[in-house]
Amino acid sequence: MHKQDGWITAASMLFLLLITAMVSGLALIVTSTNIYFRTNQNDHKIKKQADLLLDKIMHDIQYLKEETYDSPQSRHITYLISKYQNQDLSMEDISSGLHLDFLPDADLIDPLFSQYVFINNQANRFINFRNQHGLSDSVDEWKEYVTEAAISSCVAFGWLHRFHDNSFAFKEISRNFDTSDQDKLFPIINSFPLMNINYVKPEVIELFILRPLFEIKDAKEKYRRLKTRLESRSLDDLDIIDILEIPLTNNIFVYIGSKTSFWKITFSAEEKYIVEAIVAAIPDEKNNPRAVDKYVLLSRRFLNAR
Repeated sequence: MHKQDGWITAASMLFLLLITAMVSGLALIVTSTNIYFRTNQNDHKIKKQADLLLDKIMHDIQYLKEETYDSPQSRHITYLISKYQNQDLSMEDISSGLHLDFLPDADLIDPLFSQYVFINNQANRFINFRNQHGLSDSVDEWKEYVTEAAISSCVAFGWLHRFHDNSFAFKEISRNFDTSDQDKLFPIINSFPLMNINYVKPEVIELFILRPLFEIKDAKEKYRRLKTRLESRSLDDLDIIDILEIPLTNNIFVYIGSKTSFWKITFSAEEKYIVEAIVAAIPDEKNNPRAVDKYVLLSRRFLNAR
C-alpha cells in the first residue's frame, strides 16, 4: 500500500507538472500575443503620426515657391529647419549636379568636361556602358568610369530638359512611354534648369562657364567673380545674369539656375524610425518654366533609427 501510495503521488505530481506546463505555455502564448499586438499597435501609431507630420511638412514646403532661389540660407528653408528642429528635419538637394545619363553626348565628350569627369579622360567608355546598360538607378553604377573628384558631384535624380531632345535619355524615355511628344512627357521633360548653383561645387559650374559654346566673354574672370560671390551669399537668376553679363536666353541657363528640382527630406519619428521622403518640384511650365508650380511627394519610407 505504501508503494502504491508513492506511485500515485508520483503520477499525480507528473500530471500536475504537465498541467502546469500546459498552463504556463498557454500563458506564454497569450502574453507573447499581447506584447506583439501592443508592439504592432504602437508601431502603427508612430508611423501614422509620422505621416501626419509629413503632410504638415509638405504643406509648409509649398511656400518655397515664393523664393527666387533655394539655398541653406534662404528664408523658408531656414524657417522649415527651425520649425521642425525637434524632429531633426533635414533637407538635401539631390538633383543639383551631373546627371550623366541625362546629359547629351556633346556635353560628355567636351574636352574640359571629359577630363574632369571621366577616368583617363575616357568619355566614350562611359557612353558605351550607358548605351548597353540603359539608364542607371544609382550613381554607384558609374564609379568605374568617373573620377574621384567628380563622383561626389554626380546625381541620379533630375528632370530632362526639353533642349536635350537628341539625347540618349530622351530616346529611352520616349521608347518607354511610347511617345516623343514632349508635352505628353511632362513633367519628366520640361524647361527647368538642371542644377541649382547654390548647391553644386563651383568646379562643376566652371565646366560650363568656360565652354566656348556659351560665348561668355572673359569667362575665367566671370567664373572667379561668380565663385567669390557664392562664398559670401546665395544667388538667384538675376545675380547670375549680372555677374556673367549674358541674357537669360543664353543656353548656359539650360544647365544652371537657382531652384532645386528634387529634395530628400528626413526627420525622426519618436527615435524609432528615420522617415525619408523624396519631393519633386513641378515647374510652372506655362507661365514661368524656371519657377515652381507645386511640390509633390514621390516616395516615403521608414528606416530603423538604430
